[in-house]
Amino acid sequence: MPPRRAHLFDPGKRRPKADPVHARLALADPVSDQLRIARDGAGLVPGQEDGLPTRVAKSHSAEKATMVRRNLDTVGRALNRQWFDIHYLELFAGPGRLYDPWTGIEMPGSPLEALALPKPFQRYVLSDFSPDCVDALQQRIGPRPDVSVLEGDANDREHLERVCSLLDSKALVLAYLDPAKPNLHFATVRFLAERFKYLDFIINLPFNSIVRSMGGKGFEGPRLVLDHPHPEQLQKARDPVAAIRGHYYGKLHELGFEHIARRTIHTSNNAPYYDIILASRNPKGPDLFYAANAVPEPAQLGFM
Repeated sequence: MPPRRAHLFDPGKRRPKADPVHARLALADPVSDQLRIARDGAGLVPGQEDGLPTRVAKSHSAEKATMVRRNLDTVGRALNRQWFDIHYLELFAGPGRLYDPWTGIEMPGSPLEALALPKPFQRYVLSDFSPDCVDALQQRIGPRPDVSVLEGDANDREHLERVCSLLDSKALVLAYLDPAKPNLHFATVRFLAERFKYLDFIINLPFNSIVRSMGGKGFEGPRLVLDHPHPEQLQKARDPVAAIRGHYYGKLHELGFEHIARRTIHTSNNAPYYDIILASRNPKGPDLFYAANAVPEPAQLGFM
């Protein structure tokens, strides 16, 4: 019997259905390095509708985007008649659109979703490290007096000062922090928490990437992300994911965010990948989060 021929994709396994990334890259003439990979390490391809840089995303990003949009919509509807304004801050905004190479589907990113809410917020401040993403996002949004788009490092204090100067300290600030890589320093979280009295966080806690980073690239990145002097202690725990969660929630608790809710995003084979966390100083915060994302799970999480 002749030897079995090897295939890149075995029958029955998931494979791109349409329009793979390399075909999309061929649309750019010439293809620049910026369209291949952004400065933050996330891939970019030309968009289907406008040809502007579009972030390559995995299918679970659509689930995450739906979850966050539902939460923002619920907050907007619930609080739109209050005396205070609601301001939206996103520090890793990206180019405004996402592309799933497995399905060939392109979808709005979180900034455009937030701007399209039926009950929009009074102010939007959007920031990204990549000049290509910032330029694409600004073009997609167009001129709007209620929106500011800035280029800068989310972990740089000077940039954070500039970002915060555009937000009202008396407003309820919804800060969405979802980096393409696990590089959100906890010092940034602390800076925002100390700057704004009325603040809710929606944070991507990428525990899977953090564990992998500690196994390969070392501990400096996880130390900054988790604000832990010895993150290897978390890695060596019987359950590293639970140890990371417990430590991170504890750090949020120290900043006064005693009310925490979460939804866990899973991979295609149902392995836990990262958490989307809602952290609030208001006990009603988790109620709104779970009302928007009604999946059975403990409503209040422990910190230890």
